[in-house]
Amino acid sequence: MTSSLRLPVRLWPLLLFGLLLLLLVGIERAVVHRADFSLHPALPAAVAFDLLVGLPMLFYLCVVRRYRLPITTVVAAFGVGLALSRWLLPTVELPVLAWAGRLAAVGEVAVVGYALVRLRRVQQGYQVARRHSADFIDNLDAACQPVLGRLTEAIVTEVAVLRYALLGVWAPTEVGAAEQAFPTYQKSGFAAMLATFAGLSLLEAAAAHLVASHWWPRGAWVLTGLSAYSVLWLFAHGQAVRCRPVLLTATTLVVRVGLVWRVAIPRTQLSGVEAIADAPAAAPDTLNAARLLLTPPNLLLSLAEPQRVRGLYGLHRTVRRLAIYVDDPAGLARRLRASPSVT
Repeated sequence: MTSSLRLPVRLWPLLLFGLLLLLLVGIERAVVHRADFSLHPALPAAVAFDLLVGLPMLFYLCVVRRYRLPITTVVAAFGVGLALSRWLLPTVELPVLAWAGRLAAVGEVAVVGYALVRLRRVQQGYQVARRHSADFIDNLDAACQPVLGRLTEAIVTEVAVLRYALLGVWAPTEVGAAEQAFPTYQKSGFAAMLATFAGLSLLEAAAAHLVASHWWPRGAWVLTGLSAYSVLWLFAHGQAVRCRPVLLTATTLVVRVGLVWRVAIPRTQLSGVEAIADAPAAAPDTLNAARLLLTPPNLLLSLAEPQRVRGLYGLHRTVRRLAIYVDDPAGLARRLRASPSVT
């Protein structure tokens, strides 16, 4: 069986909660800005109730229950509801808001303590995983999975973006002692192409900011923030490509493409290795992993059985053919053809 690129179901509860949150805030803001709002004493209490009770309930139903998170995480939603209440009702004195503030302070202390304990567990799990692998993303995923469950992929992706972007050229190459590395950026002009894309993105962001600030100043800064994040992501991806080459061991071929794709293929599952000069024809069971290296692929791997290629945020593809780029395709092909199953 093969499958095309698809958004994992586990992200939909978060998206649903985000949409419901925006709808709730929009409705409450419309109520607060009614001309007769001050004439109805019950309305401020109703708005506070919706935000302090309704919002945590939505969070529990959409996120906590679906992801099997600890019930204590509802405290975070309660804090958001209190902050929104303060924002929407700044001139209204309600006893419920005063008591909610005291309760939130106690809850914050409890949540911080709980978070520190969980972070300690993640750190310990990462240290254990690091003894067996040099791959930062794999190790962090293994450490976070028992603690964060279904939220692991999203959080690991964001942490990886920050890590590679902040460390930059100081991020070490992730190759184990028994692994042979095949770089994927030195001969393709990838760094120059990526720098060009980043420069164009900055110019586009500046132009968009100037145009949008005329009509919507706050929106202009939102667009600029998104553009800045995209440039940060490009830089992180570039460093991840350098740090995470394709790896070959006695039993496994590990294909890694920056922040995006990762698959470990047993060498017994490789049925063919073909030198190519361009991307193969698009097909549901074929993935051109070299596209994110901004260069045509130079090797096409045929697989005896479908293999699951992992991507960002839990995205995945199940493929029978994988097009890749390495700086030394002849050397990698020669070593792979040494396996009895490869032709």
